[in-house]
Amino acid sequence: MVRALIISILSLSFLVSEAQYHYDFNQNCRDAYSLVLSLKFKEGEKLIKAEKRANPDNNIPYLIENYIYFLTVFIGERESDFDEMEDLHDEVVDRLKDGDKLSPYYRYSLAQANLQWAFVRTKFKEYVSATMEINRAYRLLEDNNEEFPDFLPNKINLGLLHTLIGTIPDKYNWIKKMVGIEGTVNQGTAEILEVLDASLKSGEYGIYKAECLFYLSFIQLNLSADKKKALDYIDLINADTINENPATNPLIVYAMSRIYMGNGMNDKAIDLLLSRPHGSEYYPFDYLDYLTGLTKLQRLDKDADVYFKKYIAEFDGINYIKASYQKIAWYELMFNSPEKYKEYIAKVEDNGYDIIDADKQAEREAEKGEMPNPVLLKARVAFDGGYYERALIEITGPNRDFLVTAKDSLEYTYRIGRIYDGMEKPMAAVAFYKMTIEKGSESETYFAANAALKTGIIYEKQGDKEQAAIYYRKAMNMENKEYKNSIDQKAKAGLNRVEND
Repeated sequence: MVRALIISILSLSFLVSEAQYHYDFNQNCRDAYSLVLSLKFKEGEKLIKAEKRANPDNNIPYLIENYIYFLTVFIGERESDFDEMEDLHDEVVDRLKDGDKLSPYYRYSLAQANLQWAFVRTKFKEYVSATMEINRAYRLLEDNNEEFPDFLPNKINLGLLHTLIGTIPDKYNWIKKMVGIEGTVNQGTAEILEVLDASLKSGEYGIYKAECLFYLSFIQLNLSADKKKALDYIDLINADTINENPATNPLIVYAMSRIYMGNGMNDKAIDLLLSRPHGSEYYPFDYLDYLTGLTKLQRLDKDADVYFKKYIAEFDGINYIKASYQKIAWYELMFNSPEKYKEYIAKVEDNGYDIIDADKQAEREAEKGEMPNPVLLKARVAFDGGYYERALIEITGPNRDFLVTAKDSLEYTYRIGRIYDGMEKPMAAVAFYKMTIEKGSESETYFAANAALKTGIIYEKQGDKEQAAIYYRKAMNMENKEYKNSIDQKAKAGLNRVEND
């Protein structure tokens, strides 16, 4: 009897150890997911804990929990959070590994957790580990798509990966080989659009609508020749929040304001950013202060510096610190004095990191010690805000005494080209772009490279794919050091579009 009892206990223990957690994306989980994506982490955590108590074998709350860890580190950029939440993330992954392997959510959840942490690692320059996690996520998603082709959520991350890999310039093909992914912008966009279409027609997939719109907005704005297409997503975002003001979701505020800024609708971006939610119920999204300062600087508002200073004072992460000091220096140069410009540009070298293009460019400006031409600078920031007439007035006229250096002359033709481009006078823009390319192809500044990129976009819109490809390649082959990564990525995306359509 004792022997039989021991065997029974061991058998029971074996069955318990082999128990598989299931996946139930029930209403409680859907509500928690929506709260977390609205950055209402505390409220989301309450529902997650309630779901764990009510359904201890459900793995979905653990997946949603990983969203909190991911967004906390990705938005906050604090190394202390990264160290703490990496352990929590590992616990989630261990839990997800014990899930029901026959469920389409099994590989999907593991891929999501890996991909999110890969993006986090890039913030802290852990590129090798990030590459391995991206590779792991991609394999999981591919296998899942093969086994469960009708499981649409899978296509969101597959689409994102196919899109991003399609923007890597050819000289970095070794990255593609390391990651083991092939794809194009068009392929990735089509996959995400498939899920979006389903989310608009089916209540089952409706929860993924905001996520699809967020990614599509980013792709359309940064990797497409037609930025105006992104405005279509504004209507869908508004339709998605009929019973809730979109300005109550910081991530939606970010997406919509970036779309407005990318389409020369700066006033709308300012209104949206100023009405964004504040309060202890939201995880702080300090980057929106930086964006507010940027939009106000572009409108030449006299209080633009307030928001950059707020960002510097309250954000203890990594990025846009150098860029903020640079923008305050610009503000001082345009509205006060060269001496105040020097005071703030000197702070660039002593603060922040030079990981992203905006911070790298700020660092180069500080190191060179070359003060921007204040007339061209005003035209630049006004143009960036979509105030094209004002920008044109700033730099066109009989008096060109403000053009002192060869760099000034190069920027002058570039700025006029950009203004005409914004005013939808493409051939006038191309004429000035080509002058810029001819004069500045060997310059370390970004003027000629971006002129080539914009020329390629114009030809692509006109249906001249051959000329578009020529100028996209020119953009990638320039000697510029300013905004190199960003321009190369966009040029590669353009080349990808015209050669793979």
